[in-house]
Amino acid sequence: MASVHIKDLDIVLGGNSILKSMNLQVHDGEFLVLLGPSGCGKSTLLHSVAGFYDVNDGQIIIGDKDVTWADPKDRDIGMVFQSYALYPTMNVELNMSFGLRVARVDKAEIAKRVNRAAEMLQLKDLLKRRPSQLSGGQRQRVAIGRALVRDAKVFLFDEPLSNLDAKLRAELRRELKELHQNLNATMIYVTHDQVEAMTLADRIAVMRFGKIQQIDTPSMVYGKPNNVFVAGFLGSPSMNFVKGNLAVAGGHTSVQAGEFALNVSAYPFLAAPQHGQEVILGIRPEHIQLAGESGADTVPGKVKLVEPMGAHQIIWVDCQGQTMSIHTESATNYHVGDALNLSVDSARASIFHGDGESRL
Repeated sequence: MASVHIKDLDIVLGGNSILKSMNLQVHDGEFLVLLGPSGCGKSTLLHSVAGFYDVNDGQIIIGDKDVTWADPKDRDIGMVFQSYALYPTMNVELNMSFGLRVARVDKAEIAKRVNRAAEMLQLKDLLKRRPSQLSGGQRQRVAIGRALVRDAKVFLFDEPLSNLDAKLRAELRRELKELHQNLNATMIYVTHDQVEAMTLADRIAVMRFGKIQQIDTPSMVYGKPNNVFVAGFLGSPSMNFVKGNLAVAGGHTSVQAGEFALNVSAYPFLAAPQHGQEVILGIRPEHIQLAGESGADTVPGKVKLVEPMGAHQIIWVDCQGQTMSIHTESATNYHVGDALNLSVDSARASIFHGDGESRL
């Protein structure tokens, strides 16, 4: 396997600057996920590593080899696309071995590689079937197998599960994670699905407008987002946000927004909080608890909506003019209009500067 090093990469397509001075280091054997909304540049970055786009400036290094201007076939990569891109007249075995046969690899070596990949991907009994005889999940396994037989240094995945239904996506997510653990291969994976990112990645790079907003482990990106965009992009329901001001007095700090007031003295500020400072308070739904009685550290609210989700439910609450979503067990029985008190774990909250661009 090999590392991938992207240095000061500029990509311009159709006169539009898609990536500007992009820098990224993917470690040997790492599973890195590029996460972001449509149009943020994540697929462009992946395709640049693959060699599908010309570089305007910068370098792409795979292992110890500068491949900035190398043809895709000379980059030692395996690519899996969103569409299966299988040859309909070829069976599974021929689809998986096509690239090796074109490269005139020895027949015995081809058989060895195909059998190994088929075993990993549970395709041994399907080798003689054509794509039309396979389910969507099986077709995507074949597409993954076609990349695996190359024995590539780096594997690139461009939203490979987006065409599958929810059950198949969950199954293939697990299989991809197990595959990475077995191969210890370097993998770069593009998705807009936060669940895929959180479950698959060693590290997540969250992108917006062609720039990486944060790159870190899933737990850090989720628990300590760098800015409001990252905080809001991960989580379902999204993080609750309150725009307000800090009130610092008598050794206590609170966030105030109209009638809403929350004690945040337990929050680990990166810099000393300033009285009157404009901030955006972010609270995950699971970090809000239902309190029995009102107190100095509780916020009163009234239920606006209840969404049953099976094993849990989401309660939407009007908290002194601020709408909050709360993650609770299904056993809790609340109805629209019910009054309740909320207790917030402010130590696990996120507080950002008023422009939302950085963590406070």
